[in-house]
Amino acid sequence: MEVKSKAARRTGTSYVPFFGIIIFFSLLALVRILLIRRKMRNASRPGRAISSEVSSNGLPLTSFNRDGDPGDPINMQICGIDGQIGAAFASAGWYRADEIDFITSVRISIDSILGRSYTTAPVSNLFLFGRKEDLAFERPGINVRQRDHIRLWNTSRTGDDMRPIWIGGATKDTKVELSKTNHLPTHGIAPDVDDERDLVVSELAQTGFVIKDTTCPGFGKETRGFNGCGDPYFTDGQVAALTLANVWTSPLAKHVHSSLGARIISMIAPLLRHRLPEAGLNRAADEQARLSQSAQVRS
Repeated sequence: MEVKSKAARRTGTSYVPFFGIIIFFSLLALVRILLIRRKMRNASRPGRAISSEVSSNGLPLTSFNRDGDPGDPINMQICGIDGQIGAAFASAGWYRADEIDFITSVRISIDSILGRSYTTAPVSNLFLFGRKEDLAFERPGINVRQRDHIRLWNTSRTGDDMRPIWIGGATKDTKVELSKTNHLPTHGIAPDVDDERDLVVSELAQTGFVIKDTTCPGFGKETRGFNGCGDPYFTDGQVAALTLANVWTSPLAKHVHSSLGARIISMIAPLLRHRLPEAGLNRAADEQARLSQSAQVRS
């Protein structure tokens, strides 16, 4: 009996170094993450400062990168609360992007090298009104190098029904490369930003959440430029302005970070569809008919 007791004690104590190693490396990783966040925040001070000078009363032409240089063009405006925006994107099969930290940076680097998918890969921070994007959504491509995505900022302005107005830039990522400034992974965008703008409008319209869509001038004319990473873009200078249905949505809708979450939202969506207004359902039917006709023409 005494022999067994001693053996049990020896077995139990053998786990102590193992758990000690796990705790040590966990703390080391946490410290690394905090240091990276602090370094990134310090490095982004110029971008925050310059973007804070932009008035929320107008419509900025671009966002700004961390150095204060013009970033991606602003080509989207959405009226609705954050839950409604999240529900619309989730219903369209889009996900919330992860935050940038040590873990997500390592993962996107490995997945990029191996050509694997990363459904909720982080987006590089851009700035407006003195802060990084409030919301970021993406629709993953065949691998982590390609995706459709959009960043959104709350302007603090409201529409006629007192719901907040958000603005942002929708662009298509086509490759992953190391940033020349912070050496962290970043994406290069496709030059036709209007194509991505129109895709977002179509994707959201098909959900039935869009009750009104129009355009308003951004640049107001055909414009060619370069974003903060040096990627060229061209646009007709128009901003798509959408109004979403003012319906109740699940608080979880704006936090879809996985395929499981998307499946849950997709199961809930039909239950809420009858609550969507006729204008949204008609817009969805028209968009689906347009896409079907376009497919027939191409074939």
